[in-house]
Amino acid sequence: MANSRNWLRPALFLPRTQLRSSAITVRSNRTNFGFVILATVGAALVGAGIILLIAHNWDDLSRAARTVIVFIPLLVALALIGFVLMQRNESRPWRESVAVFDMAAVATAISLISQTFQVQGTFDSFMRVWLLLSIPIVYLLRTTFGAVVYVVGTMVWLFDHWGILGGQQNPNFAWLLLLLVIPYFLLRYRQDRDRRETTILATVMLLASVMALGLTADFTKADLGCIAFAGLLTGIYLCGIKFFPRQDERLHTVALLGGIGIGITAIVLSFEGTWHASHTLSWDKRSGSQNLGVIIELLFPVAAVCFAGWDLIRKQWRFSLSAAAFPIVAAIAWWIARSCDSSTDTRCTFAWAAVINGYTLLLGIDILMRGIRTHSIARANFGLVLIAALAVARFFDSDLSFVTRGLGFIVVGAGFLFANIVLFKKRVPV
Repeated sequence: MANSRNWLRPALFLPRTQLRSSAITVRSNRTNFGFVILATVGAALVGAGIILLIAHNWDDLSRAARTVIVFIPLLVALALIGFVLMQRNESRPWRESVAVFDMAAVATAISLISQTFQVQGTFDSFMRVWLLLSIPIVYLLRTTFGAVVYVVGTMVWLFDHWGILGGQQNPNFAWLLLLLVIPYFLLRYRQDRDRRETTILATVMLLASVMALGLTADFTKADLGCIAFAGLLTGIYLCGIKFFPRQDERLHTVALLGGIGIGITAIVLSFEGTWHASHTLSWDKRSGSQNLGVIIELLFPVAAVCFAGWDLIRKQWRFSLSAAAFPIVAAIAWWIARSCDSSTDTRCTFAWAAVINGYTLLLGIDILMRGIRTHSIARANFGLVLIAALAVARFFDSDLSFVTRGLGFIVVGAGFLFANIVLFKKRVPV
């Protein structure tokens, strides 16, 4: 009888000892994460306080005294690095806090030395030197939050270098700065793939890549931004599915960001003004930096298509085919828009509009069906939101009658109600 009861016991029910140990592990991970955050913030506040104390009587000090004072925080940071490497090498809070303090000390030393000896320079050059001096700290102390600070600093440098208030400059160096941190991310991925710190670093790197790609597309003047963004966001989605698998049907943050980006970009590309060529230049008229930027743009869609095709050939794909096809669809629409003058040829306009709008509708339906099949209310509603956004876009971007538009909104609204009623009846958590 006892054997039959054990046989009838669901496999999901683990022994109490295993449940207790897993709960303790989760609780310890949360505690360590909170402790690392507090230690990092504390180190940053201490560094800021030291800077303010030095700045209080800075004008009254001699040049020699200023030089000595400038190097004191840097020497303290180096001493702390030695202590951590020898005594606290396995302590993540120590490594993270000392790394942030050291990066702040380096920035302080560079700025104060430049001010003391009146070294001419710009904020652009200051950020570039600080970033190059900070990246070794990331690898030496194995600091994830230091890597996040480095990537954020890269975005700050890119904004300033691009010249929001001045002339636009070559942003290609930002890709080199981002490449310098990728080996550390791969190391962290192999060791702590499921940690929050890895997800935070991946998210910040993705945001920096999107920003760098946008400025690169504007700099090259090749009107390839639509294909480049389709490739980048599709690659993010595919990598999230492949390299961050989940036991349940939920998507990892990386895959979720890529999927949302695909939907938003598809809606943006459905507007006619997106496809009007404004400054397409031939290869011989571009500079070498611009041609390099074009190559960078084309790398993303090629890599995304090859990555998806490899999984399809091996029959190991778990991603949405409609989402994976986004770079190909964007390339087809781009070719149609460039083949003729879309401003005067109505057939050309109808062709690329049919391609993009049809794809966006198919993508929304696919996401909706996947949400219903996996009992995910959030995913199903996102599919409906995508369809509704497409309907709203056509409301302001077409000559349809009010009756036709009204019927379209009624159908989409009824779809919202029907999908949510079906999913709520199943009583399955999102």
